[in-house]
Amino acid sequence: MMTIGIDPGLYGAVGFLKDGEYYRVKDMPTVVKGQGAVKNEVNPSALISFLQDIDYYQSVTVGLERVNAMPGQGVSSVFSLGDSFGTARSCVSACGYSLTYVTPQSWKKHFKLTSDKEMCRAFATRMFPQAELHLKKHIDRAEALLIARYLYEIKG
Repeated sequence: MMTIGIDPGLYGAVGFLKDGEYYRVKDMPTVVKGQGAVKNEVNPSALISFLQDIDYYQSVTVGLERVNAMPGQGVSSVFSLGDSFGTARSCVSACGYSLTYVTPQSWKKHFKLTSDKEMCRAFATRMFPQAELHLKKHIDRAEALLIARYLYEIKG
C-alpha cells in the first residue's frame, strides 16, 4: 500500500509511505507565474509527475490537508493557498487516486501534538529517521509525512 500525504501551499511538501514506512518526501514543485504579491504557484504537471513516480501499487491513497484562511492573512496569501489546495486536489484526481481530506487538528490530535511546528518536526524526525527533516525549513516535509502516516493508521 502506498500512502501519500500532501501539505499544500507554495512551501508545502509531498510525503510517501510504502506499507506505512518512509519511502520519500519532496518539496512542493512551484513555477514562476509572474508579477504581483505572490510570484509563484504550484506546478501541476510536476506535481502529477511526483505523484505518479512510484512503483506500481494496487492501493494508493492520498491525504490532503484541508487548509483554511487564518486571521491576519492577506488576500493574496489566502488566494494563493486556496489555489495550491485546488491544484493539489485536481492533480490527485487526475492520477485516479483515492483522496481523503485531513484537518490539521485531526492528525495532530492523533499523534498528541500541538500547533507547535517545531514539535511536529521533531516528532517526525524520530518517526522517520532516514528522512531529510533535520533543518527547521523542513517542517512542511515533516507534516506531509505525518499526514500520510495518520492516513495509514486510520485506514489501516
